[in-house]
Amino acid sequence: MSAKRKLVSEIEARCLEVTPEIEEVQKLRLFYDREDNDRWEEFLLGLMKKLPTCKFARDANNHRKVYVYFPSDLYAMGWVGYNDYRIEGEGTYKTIAVYSHTISNDKYSSHNDQHHMLMSTNPKRAIKNALSHLRPYTPKELNDCFAYPVVRKVRDTNRENQEKVEDAQKAVTQHNQLQAELRAVVASGYQFVDADFGSKVAAFLNEVDEYALQTSEVNMFFVRAYLLNDQQMFDVTFLENAHNSWDYRVSTDPAERYTADTLPEHLSGKLSVLMMCELDEYVDGVGIRMNDGVFYVNQ
Repeated sequence: MSAKRKLVSEIEARCLEVTPEIEEVQKLRLFYDREDNDRWEEFLLGLMKKLPTCKFARDANNHRKVYVYFPSDLYAMGWVGYNDYRIEGEGTYKTIAVYSHTISNDKYSSHNDQHHMLMSTNPKRAIKNALSHLRPYTPKELNDCFAYPVVRKVRDTNRENQEKVEDAQKAVTQHNQLQAELRAVVASGYQFVDADFGSKVAAFLNEVDEYALQTSEVNMFFVRAYLLNDQQMFDVTFLENAHNSWDYRVSTDPAERYTADTLPEHLSGKLSVLMMCELDEYVDGVGIRMNDGVFYVNQ
């Protein structure tokens, strides 16, 4: 199971930011045991000192869990907490945990949350764990997160378009005037005797032409839009074979980074269209908006 992700926008809307100021420090003391409070406080304040540009926010439903993130990121880098994290723990053995998508703890099965956690009773060791593993999601990792649902949307749209062609074809091939009209076509120089059949032939040919205009292969640009130091930025990478749910490929090349001024026109134009669309609405030939800051744009 992949690591559970938390949107930064949701954290900032629902969670309480934690800062090193004295009034906030007192709020960190959540435990009945003094040693537990001292250990948790030493760890969290030490981590804040090591990561001065990061923000920390306490989970709205669990004050012993604190998310670590950059405001410009889509997802938090992970969270830190102090609790009994054993699978069948009874609350008697507390450890400082670091949870991140970069952690694979093979002591636990991949379907357990603990698979993405490192735990220690030593605050200094826990700080090292956090510094080693709390990392922002890369454009490739974000592309991986969204790629499969995007591919399914593209595939389903292609199927719908193909069904339109098949329905239009059946309206012609199963029409009860087919034989008579074909005879008339040959005999009279392509002048249709039955007007209804003629209109269905025209519709059929139109659907065939529309479908033929589509590329047999659908490749897409993954675009992450975000604000960094009050400047609009775009990270762009690639999704190949977006029409094939069995053989799509997320690019491993480094992402290109653009500003609003340098973003290529073929991307900015389609992004403008997608900004007016509903989330998760695939627009054939244009792309899809998966999140307020995540777009897939047809090549």
